[in-house]
Amino acid sequence: MDDQNLIIETFEELSPRYQKVVDAELNLFWGWRYSDFVNTLLGLTPIHPEDRILDIATGTGVIPTNIATRNPQVSSLHGLDITHAMLKHAQTDYNDSGLAQPLRLTCASAMSMPYARDSFSLVFCGLATHHMEVDLLISEMYRVLDKGGRIAVADAGSSPLWKIPGVKLMMRMVAYLYFLFKENSTRAWAEALAVSNVRTKEEWEVLLSEVGFNQIKIRQLKSKYRWVPDPLVIYATKLGVKNDKIEQFIKGR
Repeated sequence: MDDQNLIIETFEELSPRYQKVVDAELNLFWGWRYSDFVNTLLGLTPIHPEDRILDIATGTGVIPTNIATRNPQVSSLHGLDITHAMLKHAQTDYNDSGLAQPLRLTCASAMSMPYARDSFSLVFCGLATHHMEVDLLISEMYRVLDKGGRIAVADAGSSPLWKIPGVKLMMRMVAYLYFLFKENSTRAWAEALAVSNVRTKEEWEVLLSEVGFNQIKIRQLKSKYRWVPDPLVIYATKLGVKNDKIEQFIKGR
């Protein structure tokens, strides 16, 4: 089974209980609730009525639902995910919310998105980059953003200690055994492979700069345990629009 089909199978099975599982895992490892994590990302990301928004790896649609609740007048709202079952739950939950803003959902890979250049002004991706080829993801984000477009990404960060020979392999083994015990072999393989896709703050800065992003701002949040790498919240623009709210966030207001 290739990596993409492994991810699809993993999240097809996980979809009915996704939000509950993610909430428990974030609380266990980082001391965060899922709702707090989403609120942190959205509360510090300026959203304007004219924004055309895409949420990559939208899962069950938690981020789009929160965006539409906070900003019912946004120009357009899209969600993309590689898993049909996740999108089915996202559409059902969104419809049940009674929100007037249409949510347009697309099933496709984030590494090859079926959108034209300059389609969006704001792209989100929460808790998903570790399951992707990050360099391809960043290139696709850049392509679908229009002039002055922004990205807001939140996910696990890596530790410089993982560069020590053997440490990353050990972490992959730990991830595999933990998820094999807690979940199943498919999830265990998916999470073990994901360890290789986790990047440090410095690595993110380099990758984003190489693609052409600037005004790159990355803040490390605090995890519950010292041995668990801190989550990262990443902001960048396609052409560089100074944002005072983000600056205050990065400075730890």
